[in-house]
Amino acid sequence: MLRFPIVRRRLRPRSPASLVAITRLALASTFASAGASLPAAPTALLTSAGVALIGCHSQGPGAQTPGPDERRLPATEVVDRGFAAAVHQLLRHGVHTPERSALLAGVVRRQMEHATALFEAGEDIRGTSAVVGALYLLRVGEHRGDMFDAASVRALEGAVKRFSARGDEGRALALMLMWRQLLDEGSPERADLERHVEALQKWMADTRTGGDMARLAAEERAAIGRSLLDPTTETLDAAAHAIDAWVERAVRYNLVYQRTRQLPPREEVAEAYRALQSGGETMAALFLRHGRAREALEMLEASAAGKVTSPAFFAKLRAAALDDTAEDWRLLARDFARLAFGEGELQMDSALVEAALWGIAVEAYRRDPQSLAIGHVLADQLIVHEMPEVAPLVLRDALGAKPSLVSLSAVMATVAESLSNQYPTSNVAVARRIFAASAPLLELAEEEDYQGRLKPSAAQLRQLMAGIELRKGHVDAARPLVMKALESEPTVWGYTMLATLERQMGNLEVALQLTERAAKLPMARSLPLDVADAKLLDFEIHRDRGSAERAQAALDQALALTLATRNAGSAEDAVRAERLLARVLDAYGESGDAKRAIERALDIASQHREILGATVLSAVGRALVHKNLIAARAALGMGIKADVGQSDLVYGALWLMLLEQEQGETPDGKVERVLLDAIHDEGWTGHLARWARGMEDDAGLRQSAASFAEQVEAEFYISMRRRVKGIQEANAELQRIANNPLIDLMEVQLARDLLAPKVDAKIPATVKVP
Repeated sequence: MLRFPIVRRRLRPRSPASLVAITRLALASTFASAGASLPAAPTALLTSAGVALIGCHSQGPGAQTPGPDERRLPATEVVDRGFAAAVHQLLRHGVHTPERSALLAGVVRRQMEHATALFEAGEDIRGTSAVVGALYLLRVGEHRGDMFDAASVRALEGAVKRFSARGDEGRALALMLMWRQLLDEGSPERADLERHVEALQKWMADTRTGGDMARLAAEERAAIGRSLLDPTTETLDAAAHAIDAWVERAVRYNLVYQRTRQLPPREEVAEAYRALQSGGETMAALFLRHGRAREALEMLEASAAGKVTSPAFFAKLRAAALDDTAEDWRLLARDFARLAFGEGELQMDSALVEAALWGIAVEAYRRDPQSLAIGHVLADQLIVHEMPEVAPLVLRDALGAKPSLVSLSAVMATVAESLSNQYPTSNVAVARRIFAASAPLLELAEEEDYQGRLKPSAAQLRQLMAGIELRKGHVDAARPLVMKALESEPTVWGYTMLATLERQMGNLEVALQLTERAAKLPMARSLPLDVADAKLLDFEIHRDRGSAERAQAALDQALALTLATRNAGSAEDAVRAERLLARVLDAYGESGDAKRAIERALDIASQHREILGATVLSAVGRALVHKNLIAARAALGMGIKADVGQSDLVYGALWLMLLEQEQGETPDGKVERVLLDAIHDEGWTGHLARWARGMEDDAGLRQSAASFAEQVEAEFYISMRRRVKGIQEANAELQRIANNPLIDLMEVQLARDLLAPKVDAKIPATVKVP
């Protein structure tokens, strides 16, 4: 089990809020207030003149529709190492040229390959986001037949399944039609897909029942969904018509209410309310997804949607359409970012909000790439749509030559979050692209003015990247990253981390030299627990080499440092001190005192849920090593009662299960309770739970392990079960795991502790242990 502190920042997922519970009295007041801005007669449907406005105007950098002569150049080949720079170029410059069209085709191809890799790794949500990101790079008229190839089929298929499962018929149909174009005419695959397309279209037609508003709203949602991913004039036209018809029917209901005070039928009320509240913004968002503020403005002026648009939003849209400054676009981006984060009351589809935010952010960035506020919005969108390697380039544009400490820290934090998102799945290819694109930021962060003042620092980003490399078993790639980090930012923790890695690789003398350097750093005095960790590592190395005297000396130093720190610092420091003290006392053979230290750690952590899960695992792990069934059950029971994370509970349950089997004890129900909750999970802990309950065999568990870390975990649990059964070869298997370079993997440490030789170390007589 790997633990890592940084989590990814994302836009919160939202679904359209239900309006069913809105009272008829409140609706009556809404209809009345909306009527104040409406004409005395029903607004006509979208005119043919209004439709003709789509795609007719060019505004700002590169908003014009490309002509057919711009498609003569073949698609540019874009490789992974050039992907970030290519997307960055497309975002910076929107003027349509044959060269840009060719580059865009190559970028979309490469992003679809990225999406395929995510689907093949079981990352269906992220794979779908990558497909959406590829298509958001396209605007009306920019689609080319060579943007997709056979490699795109897997990505499109995966996204279709995802959207179909969610009932997102518009986006599913858009991708199915693209997918169909990639299949050979007359092939069984194409015939099968065509049957699915026909079935979906028939289902969409058959389900358009109920009142006018329900039917028109369903058509509006589907047309918008299709238009978001199929950037053609035809789909944009159809979506604009659908929105206008939906809003126009609500307007007529409102006019009837004004004359007669009669509300629409109950089943029509919710959609009528939604149309009146958000119809104008919905129409505008449809065009803003393509960065077309002027067309959005003209559509509002020509359609019913304009009559229900809030004056404040209309003014901002008008400014972006006519004045067209970076600040005008930034203000629009701010409003849509708030909606994307769930703030505000507009009942707009979350996918449309996010699509509009993407288009607005790109336009704002093109007008002022040096705006940090705009850069952060666009960077977040790139991360959400699985193009995180581009975010560092966008943010570097905005920083300038000498950014403030706060600005650079914020940018470094965004990069760290992008990297950390690759950590759980060990997606080293994406992480390497992010890290490579961050090179200018790291160079800037290492300038003298920022040394020791940034959080996270360049050194911390290198250590983070090293951790990702280690999860794949890439020791040769990880070691120089850690060494480079220590050159610019020498820390006790960093040297101990590198020493641990060298110990795992068998370089014991190098490891001892590194721990000595760690203890001699000027900062060591103020970080006694970090030094204690280094001394405990010294002890383990000397113990394993049979150097009893040197092992005793290192252990005595670790004990003194830990005892001196027990009552100082935060609750997290106190828990860490008690856990470390338990390890030291166990090394002395004082299991009773060690057990009390763990119990104190659990007692402190019980008041701080964010650290309880790790503390529970520490307690159950120690109980497994020292065969203390009562302590293991008590610790896991505490975790269950406190409802700590399911991942922590699953690992704790596995360790308790192994201990119960080793001791031949009847289970007390805790393990079964945890595993039953986890067997339906699609992730790795779900596989572990099913394996533990006999629903997957050893071969199945090995096959399910997607990352190097998961493969090591699988071998640990299979070997432990063999060891419990008394199979002699199991200890040799555990020894291989104990020597593994995954230094953050708890199973590696457990294997080391289970196989560790005993030493005859004595606590100094002058030391009083609590």
